[in-house]
Amino acid sequence: DAAGLEAYSARRALFLDAIARLGQHMDDGPASDALEQLSTREGRIWAQLQSQSPATGAASAGASAVIADFVAMGDVSESLVKQADARIEAEIAGLREQSAAARRRMLTQLWLLIPIGLLLAGGVILLIRRPIRQLGAGIRGLGEGQLDKPIRVTGPHDLEVLGAQLDWLRTRLAEVNAQKTRFLHHVSHELKTPLTAIHEGSQLLGEGISGPLTGEQREIVRILRDNTARLRRLIEDLLDYNGMRSRPARLRRERFVAGEVFSMIADDQKLALSARSLTLRQSGASLLLDADREKLRVILDNLVSNAIKFAPENSEVELSAHLGEGSALLEVADSGQGIAPELAQRMFEPFVQGPLPAGAPIKGTGLGLSIVKELVSAHGGEVELLPNQPCGTRVRVRLPQAAITKP
Repeated sequence: DAAGLEAYSARRALFLDAIARLGQHMDDGPASDALEQLSTREGRIWAQLQSQSPATGAASAGASAVIADFVAMGDVSESLVKQADARIEAEIAGLREQSAAARRRMLTQLWLLIPIGLLLAGGVILLIRRPIRQLGAGIRGLGEGQLDKPIRVTGPHDLEVLGAQLDWLRTRLAEVNAQKTRFLHHVSHELKTPLTAIHEGSQLLGEGISGPLTGEQREIVRILRDNTARLRRLIEDLLDYNGMRSRPARLRRERFVAGEVFSMIADDQKLALSARSLTLRQSGASLLLDADREKLRVILDNLVSNAIKFAPENSEVELSAHLGEGSALLEVADSGQGIAPELAQRMFEPFVQGPLPAGAPIKGTGLGLSIVKELVSAHGGEVELLPNQPCGTRVRVRLPQAAITKP
């Protein structure tokens, strides 16, 4: 059949192409032999078909051999498919095993990397923790005014550079502070000399040395004398604060009752109390203290002066002393407008002042509470601002129990 032979020829070309492509993926073995058998048998069939005469229209004597080759090719093809399936299954099993092995390796590496990562993180933390603490200590020292202690930072280069810059800032602040100290000394010296002359002149005028004065003249002389005394007090506050910042306060401890200092405060503030029609109420005057009498007087004098400034007219200023838990408490309270909580934390810083009530005297330097804090710290104590009841401010000075003796 010429048409059948032509169709067979077309199919044979596809068959041979498939055999060639499969052969590229076959290693030596049963599958390769099966492909070789397929190719050989098909070659014999093709040769047999080519030898037949289409004109006769009858099968040649080799037809049975062709059919046998076709049957054998079917068996070989089936065997080849089974071998291919087996090979694919083996490849899949191998891939599964490789995947499982890779997963196990990854898990093992992960478990190894976790402690290594933790160790590295811990090492980095330890490496930078110390210089960070040193930087923090240096910054706190600058904030607290400790300008005589060098700032040293050891660690990574960048942090060491930052520490060197902080130390440079410390030296610059120390130079500025020294310049400020010299300036204050010069200014106070230049001011105190003419101020003393003005004070003495007003004192002589008040005593009538140059002749009797009228009532108005006496009032002018009093105002002049009071304001020169106030100005001198402000200058002394500046010098006292500057001196305490540059060197620690030296205490001259002695034993005395609190009432002795209370009496001195009452005498010093008599005119100020009278001018605002205030009453100084005292309690706990019999408490025995072991402290520096003069420095305690300065502490209480500053606190009472502030209380007089903020107390409303015709009210009371309370000055008290009593024992607390492991300490002695000295308190000064007024019934004024009080201090806002956000400002109370900063009131002991230099030059920080609260808002003055209407009609209050001229503002001071803002150093009174700073001086109080320095002197209380020299005694080993603490000072704090508390709200008074029902209104106003209560300043509490806490001295350690070692400095206290019961009456």
